[in-house]
Amino acid sequence: MNQIRLIEELAANAIPAAIVQEVDGWRLRYNYGVTRRANSVLAHSASSVIELDAKIAYVERFYARRNLPVRFQICPASLPTDLDATLADRGYTVPTPTSVQIAPLVALRAVDPGPAYVSEQFDEPWLAAYVAGEGETDLIKIAARRTMLQHVGPPCGYGTLMIDGQIAAVAQGVVERGWLGIFTVETLPAFRRRGLARQVLSALGAWAAGQGAQNAYLQVLSTNDPAVRLYRQMGFTTLYQYWYRKREVA
Repeated sequence: MNQIRLIEELAANAIPAAIVQEVDGWRLRYNYGVTRRANSVLAHSASSVIELDAKIAYVERFYARRNLPVRFQICPASLPTDLDATLADRGYTVPTPTSVQIAPLVALRAVDPGPAYVSEQFDEPWLAAYVAGEGETDLIKIAARRTMLQHVGPPCGYGTLMIDGQIAAVAQGVVERGWLGIFTVETLPAFRRRGLARQVLSALGAWAAGQGAQNAYLQVLSTNDPAVRLYRQMGFTTLYQYWYRKREVA
């Protein structure tokens, strides 16, 4: 459980929300609806100062004021231990779970990075390539993503692979306490199925090793078969799963 709590804390630091409010051991996060993680409750600590039902009601008011559905990010280390069952009883539903996978950094570095490289400077072409790969066109959400990327606290690397003068694939890496967190892996449609993601991840692995990292973690939807196969081939195995308990609040 300690390793799970550590990775959840590292991931929260790597995906900073615009507003974070600590409430009796829980972290309430809001980021204009951009990413589920940054718009959900991280229940990573237990406290008995506020009774559970009252604390859930407080959370519901927090998100209702911001016109967002209420989301709790739940994993095996969430506290209190009956939180998931309590939310289920209150009508919170669960979408597809996400697998958190880990691998030794040497597994990433076994792949030839080719022309992929890593910069520690955020730039607009990198962001444009990422949102193009993701298919995002909402300018407000793109602006929120930009702000998020520019406010990551730990060392952050932006992996890029270019083909014929065009950005073909990107990925973001965040290093903290010996771990490389891998996020925003995207290959532009015209360049897919060429193994470019492997090369970008390898470049991030080399960069992270220089930052003192020994291991890597990432998150992948359990139903994303191509990504699951890719990460398995690169040495990743599932440590645990997390899911979101969600409810619309009028």
